[in-house]
Amino acid sequence: MNLKELKPPLIELPAGQTFFRVQLLRARPGTVKTNGLLLPPAGVLSGRFCLSDQVTAYLADSADTALFESLFRRETTSRSLGDLRQRALLQFTTAQRLRLVDLRPLAEPYPLLLSLRIEQTQALALDCIKAGHQGLIYASTQYLQHACVCLFPEGIAALKRQHQWPLVKPGTRQLLHAVVDAARRSGVPLLADEPA
Repeated sequence: MNLKELKPPLIELPAGQTFFRVQLLRARPGTVKTNGLLLPPAGVLSGRFCLSDQVTAYLADSADTALFESLFRRETTSRSLGDLRQRALLQFTTAQRLRLVDLRPLAEPYPLLLSLRIEQTQALALDCIKAGHQGLIYASTQYLQHACVCLFPEGIAALKRQHQWPLVKPGTRQLLHAVVDAARRSGVPLLADEPA
């Protein structure tokens, strides 16, 4: 399956779009730091639309979507407070227009786009970047009716970080309200690492 076969719609989002991401507070060795993002190095190929020779950034249309996609996925059985302490919720806006391939309308006729058959979706991402697109927008598999974006380097360059909120207030056990709400609605229990 390739871009030519699928014929997805192309969209151009105006500047000023808001996206969210959950990421570690501190970079791991080898992490690529750019525009407030901490990204895995090129070639890790862990995500559906990762590229072998360039970094990609995954973001979501809302804080809830970012939390469900990253920490409170359907298959998640629990989350620890220690794990949450290491992460933050970030808000970004776009400083310029984004040219994206829109896979949302194809999610129903092509379940492959929402699957874990990532060699095929990664090949599609390669077609997209070769065609000069800055990324893809696709249906969230974890939060129905919501969307995520995968941005390639040119799309990443259009981002500007606006806010960062630790998931757990430093020095306390106080969780960010959005985390409490996402945990409650997902049914994922939160486990304390230290004695109460």
